[in-house]
Amino acid sequence: MADRNISGDFLVPHLRSQKPTIKSMPLKTVTVRATPPVLILLSLTLMILHRAGTLPVERLRAAVMDVTAPVLSAVSAPVAAFVDNISSVASFENLKAENARLKAENARLQKWYEAALELKAENESFRQLLNVKADPAMSFVTARVVSDAGGAFVKSVLLPVGARDHVQKNSAVLSGQGLVGRVIEVGEDASRVLLITDLNSDIPVIVQGTRIKGILAGKNENLMKLERLPPDSGMTVGTQVVTSGDGGQLPPGLPVGTIVSAGPQGVWVKPLSDLARLEYVQVVHAAITPALSSGDIAPVAASPADGQ
Repeated sequence: MADRNISGDFLVPHLRSQKPTIKSMPLKTVTVRATPPVLILLSLTLMILHRAGTLPVERLRAAVMDVTAPVLSAVSAPVAAFVDNISSVASFENLKAENARLKAENARLQKWYEAALELKAENESFRQLLNVKADPAMSFVTARVVSDAGGAFVKSVLLPVGARDHVQKNSAVLSGQGLVGRVIEVGEDASRVLLITDLNSDIPVIVQGTRIKGILAGKNENLMKLERLPPDSGMTVGTQVVTSGDGGQLPPGLPVGTIVSAGPQGVWVKPLSDLARLEYVQVVHAAITPALSSGDIAPVAASPADGQ
């Protein structure tokens, strides 16, 4: 009995150890293994349903679309808004860059425009200078008015030409329309011009088309007064006055101005040149006989034939 019990006790654990055991698999492994078959089955089902043209299937597709459309619209709305915001920011940056480029281009064009206006003014000034018909015996130097030293009581300008350019005192200065003044001071490289409207300017003139002479006096105003006229001279508005050459300081025949008023207050003349907008002028070198300005006539030397 003892042996039987011992063998029985020995066999029971042995038999117990022979029972089959079930191993548990991780959920992740099960999901990975089951997903492909499920997806394949779902795809086949959708393909069959899509091919099927029965009414229940169509109703099912419509129901699915009715359910999914609002969901997709709600989900896509923030995405669309985000994309629109991104596009707006990009467009704003593009507009800023374009605005900066246009400002720079506008600044360059403005500089070219100002340069073109300056060149146009210079060209017009040169064209006007060509209109002056000076005596061929006269030579001249062209200069630009670089400084206006005038004021309320002094009407004068400075020129960047002087003795080095053969400028002499009392030389006539012309613009494109006519006489603007005469040189009163000469340096090596600069000269001062007294304008015809200055209070100290007195110019011997003659009324064109007549033999009437007078003195054109500046009054520090826009107009000049024609003085020392003979009685009953009968001046006519619109008549031009030119230099007479008396006194030997200025060449004769240079246009000066036009009579704009003739009455009890006197005869007033407007300069032909716009003295407030002088750009380029010509300083005339006229060979004037010293006897015309001094009044002294040098005796003529007797020739040998006269002594015989």
